Amino acid sequence: MKTGIRGALAALLVLTFTPLLASGAGKLEGAWNVNVTVRICATGQPVATVYRMITFADDGVIQEFAAFFNPLNPALRGPGQGVWSHLANGNYSYDVQFFRLNADFTLAGWNREHREVVVDNSGTAYTATGTAEIYDLNGNLLTTGCATETATRLF
Repeated sequence: MKTGIRGALAALLVLTFTPLLASGAGKLEGAWNVNVTVRICATGQPVATVYRMITFADDGVIQEFAAFFNPLNPALRGPGQGVWSHLANGNYSYDVQFFRLNADFTLAGWNREHREVVVDNSGTAYTATGTAEIYDLNGNLLTTGCATETATRLF
């Protein structure tokens, strides 16, 4: 009798949670369209919007690409590379770095960004907050910034 009840409970758990796992509920892995609002850290005032795509691979690696700022100016920067980790439930963090370019396409330095991410229960959207450090070619920290993100899942 105990074996039958245990089997029934196990089947019920599988039937209950399999659709959630298959839907990606709360999962970060995949490709995302991301809107980044760059903010003044002290006031939270928005100063620019960046449109980017990020792919979070299942091995903890990030590939990131940003194409435009608002107003629509091409981003003078290279693609980003980074790492991400699962914290708990739908909470994650990631760090990404990319090269910045001057107007003549020479190397200006690099940015390092950190984000704290919360994926919604549907697994189709996330919000994030974080910081950026902007370095010159010699590795000197020039300034820091803050940002918020909203994202929708592509795949």
